[in-house]
Amino acid sequence: MIKFFRKIRYDLMEKNKTGKYLKYAIGEIVLVVIGILIALSINNWNENKKNINQAKKHLETISLNLNDDIKQAEKLLTETGTTLEYSNTFLSQFKTLKPVDDNIQLYLIYLMYERNIEVNESGFNALINSNGMSFIDDKLQVKILDYYRHLEQLKSRENNANSEIKAQFEPYVKANYYWIYNKSNPWHRQSELYKDDPRPIENINLKSVIADKRLEIMVNGRRYQSMLLSDLYSKTINLAKEIVTEIEK
Repeated sequence: MIKFFRKIRYDLMEKNKTGKYLKYAIGEIVLVVIGILIALSINNWNENKKNINQAKKHLETISLNLNDDIKQAEKLLTETGTTLEYSNTFLSQFKTLKPVDDNIQLYLIYLMYERNIEVNESGFNALINSNGMSFIDDKLQVKILDYYRHLEQLKSRENNANSEIKAQFEPYVKANYYWIYNKSNPWHRQSELYKDDPRPIENINLKSVIADKRLEIMVNGRRYQSMLLSDLYSKTINLAKEIVTEIEK
């Protein structure tokens, strides 16, 4: 093909047909430009197809990550619900709306437990690092970005609640109510641990617990933090399920 065009150029130059040669040269340039544009278009199409396929793989990983988040959030929501239930019952006893019960030891221990969601962001990070966001649906982009911003808010609240436990509630309970660690504690983890303990259980005055105003304030704080976390875990589940549904479409 190149030899063919060269021959035409040579013949035109030999016959001194300058005008026709110029027209031919311009035509050849146009053909070359068109060829380059076609090649670039094909290359861009292939590159876009590659990027879209890569983005889809990242979305599949995000879907797996989110399903794990959902399982964790559902478990944490249940546990936080129990914390709320115990703190509400405990506060009712502080307010003398309910009689003192033998579960106070259980309440004190359970309210000390911290909550943490372990988020796997591998799919999201891969999507961001590969600039894959621009190759997925705009609405899905917004939902994914909103979800991971929400997780930052959730982790911040968890840190806040856990810091309150470690700095205030747990040290105070262990310093003033050490007797909760015995075989009479109704929580299975404690009763199992101390079931072979031959030591006599010391005389426990549960009424003195509900007379402790400082402890009441701390239990109220645990209730407040648990309410906030419950809302955030519920939102985590709903947002994650929406995104997984969108990805599966």
